[in-house]
Amino acid sequence: MKNSPNTFSILIPDGETTLLSNVVHSLSLIKGVKIYVLSSHKKKYFKYSIDNSCFKHSRFIEKFIHYKNTTTQDWINRIDDTVEIYNIDLILPIFDVSTKRILEHLSLLRNTSKLCALSDLNDFETAIRKDLLFLFLKSKNLPCPDGIIVDSAFNIEAADINFPIVAKPTYGFNGGMGVKLLKNKEELREYISTSKSEDPILLQKFIKGFDVTCNVFCDNGDIKAYTMQKAAMVKNVKVTPQFEFSFFHDEALLKLMMNLMKGLNWSGVANIDFRFDEVDNTYKIIEINPRFWLNTEASALAGVNFPYLYCLSALNKDIEFKPVKEGVFLHLKALVKHLQRNPFLIFKINYLFNNTPFRFIIKDPLVVWCKFVWRSNNIISSKILKRKPS
Repeated sequence: MKNSPNTFSILIPDGETTLLSNVVHSLSLIKGVKIYVLSSHKKKYFKYSIDNSCFKHSRFIEKFIHYKNTTTQDWINRIDDTVEIYNIDLILPIFDVSTKRILEHLSLLRNTSKLCALSDLNDFETAIRKDLLFLFLKSKNLPCPDGIIVDSAFNIEAADINFPIVAKPTYGFNGGMGVKLLKNKEELREYISTSKSEDPILLQKFIKGFDVTCNVFCDNGDIKAYTMQKAAMVKNVKVTPQFEFSFFHDEALLKLMMNLMKGLNWSGVANIDFRFDEVDNTYKIIEINPRFWLNTEASALAGVNFPYLYCLSALNKDIEFKPVKEGVFLHLKALVKHLQRNPFLIFKINYLFNNTPFRFIIKDPLVVWCKFVWRSNNIISSKILKRKPS
């Protein structure tokens, strides 16, 4: 465990999100950081929240505060009150929904000086909306797949489209859901007709190649820290979490990232998806996720602790960064598959501690047990409901 320059406390105001464990695990590697969490699993504001009540048992969290979600004003007031009651040093939102919510209602927050640096709302909207990002990339001559933005008035029959194409919703916090490879007009017609979103749809040329992901922490457009990773198992189109990947380094990709973040004048963290084009041997920008990401702790174990660096920057402390050029990380799902193929891997303790989330399971067992009981109850309940006669 690394010693911090001094102790400080942070408040995660959106602990109901799926990324809580990734950020908490990263910060748990730093001695002296006290973590406070505000959490509501109610789905009034967005459907990607989960019940993280298990984390009230976490030894990594100083205090877990569960509240009933009502209004934005109430949520902002709870943030301010919690900061003042516990004398918290920093406010660290971790998910895009809540970050956008804070930016839209920044005038309501009393403790703005304790908020970790964020991009302004316009730049945030450009990053999170695929249609605005596409137009931005074209205006800046930054490489991305050719495409068009279509709405309900789009005339499929009259359109001159070269298939295959990739169709995707332009807005939504859905981790790649709704992204689909379309091979002809019939599939495109079905995709548009069955779309539940009222937002436009982005149609882009399919790029033959493979996906890479980059994570960054920036300050006013300057990249202060980054990692690059390549999935071990690459899907052709469908955007899926990287359960097994390797770190790598590419100067051409770094230069592209720098131009992108500088153009957006980005502050804070972001997760960027690229696709390597095997035809012209260049990287194409696919999308930006303006938030932390699954496997945030993987970078931390490799030496780039994004949540910690973010906090240090907010406290005006010096940041030490060294690029990660190689290394492998296995998410729990990938680890289980590897153990099935090679049970003796369980005896490689150093590998498990440094290349998987194994150390967090060992050090925070009550959370794991609570999750196991919660999921078991859900499975049993769903089976009982299926057996009941309609």
